[in-house]
Amino acid sequence: MATTDPDPQPKEVKLDTEEVKVDTETDTQKQTGTQLPDVLVDALDAHAVPSPVTEEIKLAEPSTTEPSPDQELVSKKIKTDSPPIPPTSLPEVLFKPDWAPGLSREVIIDRIKGCIYGNALGDAMGLATEFLSRDELKKKYPKPGPIPFSDIVLDFHRYRWTKGDWTDDTDQMLLIMEGIIESGGNVIPVNFAHKLHNWARYGFPELGDQGGLGIGMTVHRTISHSHFLTEPHTAAREVWEESGKYLAANGAVMRTSVLGLVSFNNLESVIHNTLQISLTTHADPRCSASCVSVTTLIAQLLTAPLSCTKEELSSLIDKSIQEGAKLIEDGDKKKEFITHMSATSLRELNLDEAKAIGYTLKCAGTGFVGVKSKVKTAKDFIKFMTELVREGGDADTNGAVCGAVIGCKIGYDNLPHDWIQKMPHIKWLDDKVDMFLNCIGLVPDTSST
Repeated sequence: MATTDPDPQPKEVKLDTEEVKVDTETDTQKQTGTQLPDVLVDALDAHAVPSPVTEEIKLAEPSTTEPSPDQELVSKKIKTDSPPIPPTSLPEVLFKPDWAPGLSREVIIDRIKGCIYGNALGDAMGLATEFLSRDELKKKYPKPGPIPFSDIVLDFHRYRWTKGDWTDDTDQMLLIMEGIIESGGNVIPVNFAHKLHNWARYGFPELGDQGGLGIGMTVHRTISHSHFLTEPHTAAREVWEESGKYLAANGAVMRTSVLGLVSFNNLESVIHNTLQISLTTHADPRCSASCVSVTTLIAQLLTAPLSCTKEELSSLIDKSIQEGAKLIEDGDKKKEFITHMSATSLRELNLDEAKAIGYTLKCAGTGFVGVKSKVKTAKDFIKFMTELVREGGDADTNGAVCGAVIGCKIGYDNLPHDWIQKMPHIKWLDDKVDMFLNCIGLVPDTSST
């Protein structure tokens, strides 16, 4: 049985239980099965460009149409107590991305792996202090410096995980990755919805999971919605409206780093794919903006020059912030978004703020603080991530996002491999990464894993 953790929100959050009925009208709304805020409808339409691998695969229609045999099979499987459907075999390589000028395939691979492993490691490190205030964590971990996995205090919250394991943040990122692999490089919202629903019940059984752990309240409510498996965007929209349109949790941004790695040389595709997945559970424009800003940042870091100047880095950061800001119509919320993404220190983000630790802007902001940092080496990574986890709050989620961004910037070779190898399911993750690299047209390089 999946365990539901609190999903702390900003102080203005209001909840009610009135059911909201949503009509579908525009072309984009018919595709996604929901009536989205106008700015998000425009964004989805604007970024609905064909990618090399999506020409023959269409988005699922709303539930007014008959489900396909595959959808019926998955639905039946999810509703039973039998084990989940295993992943399909390794797909055939369908396309080769256009490499950035001056960058070798090895550099791109190194940065992609840096993003994925940085995500998992930041998540695993953050579990040590998740949900703790700075004062509370000083009592649990009085010794200054890094908190080794072996020193993690297995209290009422943490005892459910093996020391060194990542949490739901990376699990859900891997669900997206699996979907991309199984569909030959495509991003399909309804497929992700089925995988997320299945994971909530079973976790990853091959890793000994009994269910998905750490599920936030927003995700829990959305996957419990009657329309989720056929119209996930509708379900997320209705859950958001029932909250008074104030739910802006970090449960979408925590998992979307991998979407910056698909069609990374085409920001239009990156934005479109990001919105399709983020809107599956989180309808608030601030959540969409957070996800888009992070994935476009990652995509640009992948193709940044080897000797990226301060000016070039500043330019791509500004571009990512602008892409996210476009999705927020409300002037005050847009200003708040820009303020968080423009932070230059972790302390500015007040990550352990009571009742707001799960705010999406705080989490996304850590990624932008991380990319502006001077982290270059494995030692630097540990030092910076230690600073982050010792800020408390939703530390595993902040660690996942920040770790993914920094990992992409410095590459896998510059991550702390001694820490990575202590994660309990590292071989399983290695295999997933190799499959993903193959799927997006890269030859896996296992010499450094």
